Amino acid sequence: MSLFDAKNNLLIKTRQRFKPVLKNSKTASYFTITLSLFCLSFFGLFAIRPTLITAVSLIKEVNDLKNRNLDYENQISLIIRAQSEYEKVRDGISLIDLALPRNADFTSLSRGLEESALANGFNINQLQIDSAPISTLSEKQKLQKMNFILIGNGSYENIKNYLDDILNWQRIITLESLDIAHEGGTSSGILRITAKGSAYYEP
Repeated sequence: MSLFDAKNNLLIKTRQRFKPVLKNSKTASYFTITLSLFCLSFFGLFAIRPTLITAVSLIKEVNDLKNRNLDYENQISLIIRAQSEYEKVRDGISLIDLALPRNADFTSLSRGLEESALANGFNINQLQIDSAPISTLSEKQKLQKMNFILIGNGSYENIKNYLDDILNWQRIITLESLDIAHEGGTSSGILRITAKGSAYYEP
């Protein structure tokens, strides 16, 4: 028996099996509806599957975008907060540069010491400022200082006011030693001081 004959026999037997069922109109209607629903479900599954896949992908992308948007909002909030903090200290940044300049700035240091002395009636007899290195500095050596020696004279009040001025100057200055002696006898009221100090800078 050939394959063609076998298929024909299968169709004939199937038809004969369903023939009594199909004779009843009500049963035939139920059978037709059931068969139609089955066909619609079977073929509809293949038709809807790409749409379902696309919908699932879109939902996942939407969730990813929501999470990314939340991250961006958090970063923007941090930037706004940082900018707000910067605004609070912006006016003080220039003072930091004055307190700790980027170079030794000998001229500014000597001029400041001399102007303060003139304003307080203190006489500077000698001012010696150490030289600063010009080679590239390592990170561990970034904060630098240059030493100075100042010799001068004046009354007790003049000296006190002068020292107060330079210690409260915008530029950071420290005094490491201070020697005081009478000049011209104890009755003159004039004192002679020798001060050793340091000024700082950060290249």
